[in-house]
Amino acid sequence: MAGMPPWAVLAQIVILLAGATLLGLAAQRLGQSAVSGYLLAGVLLAPYLLRGTGAAAVGLLAEIGVALLLFTIGLEFSPARLRALGWHVAALGLLQIAGTASAAAAGARAIGLSWRLAVLIGIAVAMSSTTVVLRLISERSELDSVHGRAALGVSLLQDLAVIPAMLLAALPAGAAGPLLLGAALVKAVGLLGAMYVLIRWAIPAVLMPAAGGRNRDLPVLLSTVVCLGASWAAHALELPAVLGAFAAGLLLSQCALADQIRADVIPLRAAFLPLFFASAGMLAGVSGWAGAGRMLGLVVALTVLKTLVVTLAGVALRLPPGGALRAGLMLAQIGEFSFVLLESARRSGLLEEALFRLLLSVSVTTLLLSPPLVGASGALASALEAVLRRRTGLAPVPLPEAAPARRGHVLVIGYGPAGRQVAAHLTSRGLPVLVLDLNPRTLAEGGPSALIEYGDATQQEILERAAVQRARAVVVTAPDPLTARNIIAQVRRMAPQALVIVRARYHIHRDLLREAGADRLVSEEVLVGRELAAETLDALGERA
Repeated sequence: MAGMPPWAVLAQIVILLAGATLLGLAAQRLGQSAVSGYLLAGVLLAPYLLRGTGAAAVGLLAEIGVALLLFTIGLEFSPARLRALGWHVAALGLLQIAGTASAAAAGARAIGLSWRLAVLIGIAVAMSSTTVVLRLISERSELDSVHGRAALGVSLLQDLAVIPAMLLAALPAGAAGPLLLGAALVKAVGLLGAMYVLIRWAIPAVLMPAAGGRNRDLPVLLSTVVCLGASWAAHALELPAVLGAFAAGLLLSQCALADQIRADVIPLRAAFLPLFFASAGMLAGVSGWAGAGRMLGLVVALTVLKTLVVTLAGVALRLPPGGALRAGLMLAQIGEFSFVLLESARRSGLLEEALFRLLLSVSVTTLLLSPPLVGASGALASALEAVLRRRTGLAPVPLPEAAPARRGHVLVIGYGPAGRQVAAHLTSRGLPVLVLDLNPRTLAEGGPSALIEYGDATQQEILERAAVQRARAVVVTAPDPLTARNIIAQVRRMAPQALVIVRARYHIHRDLLREAGADRLVSEEVLVGRELAAETLDALGERA
């Protein structure tokens, strides 16, 4: 198998991707995360696929997928977003990570594992799935609830904890820990410093002109080069490659184009990331009934531990007890970053194959249990809150008020001459306006009455960020009819209640735009004809 021809390797990769796609779709139909389907595809196909050359090829593509995942998660961070969480959520996140990691590490030490492996397993167990948490919160429309904000904030803080954990996991087994860890930290700080200088000054000088051009491929290409280049630089310094990608995303999050970069990279990530989870699933598994019993015992113990730590920490911080419990149940699974950490530890020789497989199986099972646990959280939370209030008499401290969600605004697509006039007239009437435009030079022209954001309105994620679901109306000023049709179709699917008013450059395009879902059309040819007629009558002295 080690000498498999390239096309045979490609055929097996296609089979693995097809299996991941089918089981990912099935998992979503059953209310699960698509990640669960990817993992199960690897478990089921493991006996038949990929050894030698094939396994190496999948490994390389999987690492690219993980790099892109961490890059996009890094783009989510910003100082303003972290400050908006409030000190209650920050303290809850720190207590959750420290409490869960300490308890799990103590258990690992009790069964004879080394301190370094115990700490690493503790941190891996403490990680939850940001993807699953966000999906559960969004599906239940609980983003502004106490438990929704707490769970999402804690999961974001967990993502930051990956940086030191990855350094610890990448050290070779049996290495002189403190000395090598110190050297790794020095190299990491040096890499971050160099990347900061590059991304702060050099990259924007290239990225902004590229984003302002008509070629939409160049910003995507530059973003990919930054992500994979940072991964390569980290690898060259003997640091975890994905650490460079995460740091690049973190630093680029301060760029005005961060949302669009993230939207551009997500399709690339979607092509590679399933291979990582499927390849992780190929390594998961337990041997015999005894192994299954240990796996289920660990699932129960870790689920209870993670829920209990968040609940107790939340009550100690005087958050609503029911909200703390519900947040704990949302965070009870073991997420995708755990796979990254465990895989890194396995490659460095720190984690044995059998234990690696067992921990992966535990992670997969906790992901599958997340939806039913969250579904039952309401009744459990109500009962707990009533008991605690009777026995303690403590009044819960509400989380800081979330920033009001954008709603009732008019979304204007495009800020050319037509878009400027629309925005100016609407704001003069006191209407809230948000403009989306693909020219980064227009960003500075926005103000309190008409905000301007950079983004491609044909992409779902950009429209979600612009809160199109809660918009009162959408005005599409794009002159190209095909682009306008794509925007209208996206808007109509995401916000069926919004009025859609569209510019039609030529009369012949009216039917195309109406079929896409436009409510009202403004034909330039009709307007030009009226103006020409009026000017002609005025010139002839015939104007009334």
